[in-house]
Amino acid sequence: MLAFSDLVRDSRLKTRFSSKYTQHVYYVSGETPRQRKVRREERWERRESLGSGSFGTVWLEKLTAEHARYRAVKEIRKIQRGSNTISYGRELEAIAKFSHEKYELCFVKSYGWYENDASVFIAMEYFPNGDLQSYLSSPLPEKEVQQITFQILEALSFMHENGFAHRDLKPSVRLPWLFLNILVKSKSPDWWVKVGDFGISKRAEDGLTALRTFSGTPGFLAPELLVQNGLLDSNELKFGNEYTTAVDIWALGEIVFRALTGQAPFARSLGAYIRGTSPFPVEMMLSNDISGEGCDFVKSLMAPLPKDRPTAPIAEEHTWMESLRPSSPRSSVEFER
Repeated sequence: MLAFSDLVRDSRLKTRFSSKYTQHVYYVSGETPRQRKVRREERWERRESLGSGSFGTVWLEKLTAEHARYRAVKEIRKIQRGSNTISYGRELEAIAKFSHEKYELCFVKSYGWYENDASVFIAMEYFPNGDLQSYLSSPLPEKEVQQITFQILEALSFMHENGFAHRDLKPSVRLPWLFLNILVKSKSPDWWVKVGDFGISKRAEDGLTALRTFSGTPGFLAPELLVQNGLLDSNELKFGNEYTTAVDIWALGEIVFRALTGQAPFARSLGAYIRGTSPFPVEMMLSNDISGEGCDFVKSLMAPLPKDRPTAPIAEEHTWMESLRPSSPRSSVEFER
């Protein structure tokens, strides 16, 4: 039995399973002394699969009530192929932490978790608009990419200051692993995105920023991860098997570059760029009429060495982000999301 924090234990849902639905029973505070403790019951019907991967499946479920609503439920199988047991405690801790009202502006909200002998289930906010990847088949307007970028930076700032690194930030659920990452609550022209899935988020223990395990999605992995795992050659990045929250900043740079250009920045030349024999592909952004400030911003996020990348709070202060900051008159609509 895993040892959970109080936060995780308090978010567990009392649950009964049947062949037709999942039932939750919980108690809420009433408005009179005789109704001080009011029993509530919910029954959820499974409708369809929203996606699946090596760890499990995400399901769409509908509440069987007069005012029906939907939720997404992530099912994580406890035992994987080869009899490997999945450690899901850190995911439960992260999603419970960032479902607090202080953070729900930036993160997919969890409604609690439950389990049976075979699986753990995490009930989450459902996003009919899907994931960000669905909107990146062609370049987005620069001002819209600025909105999206600032919102992701807000989320990363919260994560990093609370000792979490995401390590698999990307715009899509349709990639090798089942990770809901950037979901779209409101789309163009007034974007609202949220960061989700903490399946491979890692909390830095004892105040350390070094993270030692390898995880992530090919195409969004920082070069230090590729070098440390033998997938890229660079003497400059051969400094052991540790990496920092700077891996998330690189991944954000990948997302922003693709949103601005509709293309990946390093289809073939990443090794040359890391070794200093090939420049950053600024011309790809300039050919899409991206401003000089935008080019400089993305280039800073994708600096070859982790120490040269800005932290999330510093990136929020870049001139390309100026119109989105609370002090800017132009940001008033943005902060009314």
